[in-house]
Amino acid sequence: MQILSPNTKYTATARFPVKPAGLTCTAKLWLSKDGVSQDASSTVPFTSTGIEQSLSLPVVMPAGGYSYQVLLDVSVDGVQIGAYEGEPVIIPWVGVPEIVW
Repeated sequence: MQILSPNTKYTATARFPVKPAGLTCTAKLWLSKDGVSQDASSTVPFTSTGIEQSLSLPVVMPAGGYSYQVLLDVSVDGVQIGAYEGEPVIIPWVGVPEIVW
């Protein structure tokens, strides 16, 4: 499980094959908490290679204090062909400490 900072930019890398080569594809990353999903990345276009390929998905982490399930949708010509679940991420929240003397 990854521990990431709130409101911080990261790049998620997904590796997977789509066959055959030459298909017009898109991928989108989602973060889900309590069954409610929110956009984590913009839709990233790519062309399938027919073999495993890496795709970079820029992400800005949401507010802290939660554990999020990571979801990835892959589509070909607008038709979803895959929905995958990644390793959850934790985005901790640290409040301002009160220091008493």
